[in-house]
Amino acid sequence: MRLDLRHLTLAIFFLPIITVIISFILSVNFDIISFCIPNIDGCTSISRIGRYPPVKFFFKPMMYLSGLLFFLYWRKNFLLLKNIKYSKKLMIFYYFGIVSTIFLFLYIFYLGESSHYRFFRKTGIYIYILFTLLAQLSLSIQYFKLKNFNKEIFNNNFVKLKMYFSFFLLAVGIICFPILIIKIENFPEIKNIISWNYFFLIQLYYLLSFFCLKKSGS
Repeated sequence: MRLDLRHLTLAIFFLPIITVIISFILSVNFDIISFCIPNIDGCTSISRIGRYPPVKFFFKPMMYLSGLLFFLYWRKNFLLLKNIKYSKKLMIFYYFGIVSTIFLFLYIFYLGESSHYRFFRKTGIYIYILFTLLAQLSLSIQYFKLKNFNKEIFNNNFVKLKMYFSFFLLAVGIICFPILIIKIENFPEIKNIISWNYFFLIQLYYLLSFFCLKKSGS
């Protein structure tokens, strides 16, 4: 069965979140971490819950599957907008999306490996986030520019909201990035709190994408 763009956005929204939640529960059950509310307590990182066996044998394949869905998302959006009105600028978000997916795979591949690969994990996740934000913003701008070309496809109110939300995500990322890279002795949990909540904010973008598209445009 062909996976249309609207249903793809829902899969992209739910799959990584469900993967992280299940991995967290498994990590607690296997005594890898203690139970807490990580987005409030900052007691553990997302990387840690998916780093150790046996949880990593669930976490990593599911995140690889998520990465494949991300690639399809950027690809399908490019083809959709190309059919409406082709422009070389359309390639910008597509290239950003591809780069973000590549570095997500890099992060997943080195997750749980020896400390020698810590640099690749850190580099992979930060570049993934950066290019994801750029891809999301540039795609949102293209939606906004093309929303009046085919009103049967786009829900204009959500298109505007999606663009504003993309700017918000980028602004929050710029503000929070220095906190994530410096060492904070008095409140080390702040990095995990930011990471968990920012992860859910990035995922929320894809839920907005679902509402941006009408059924006839999927």
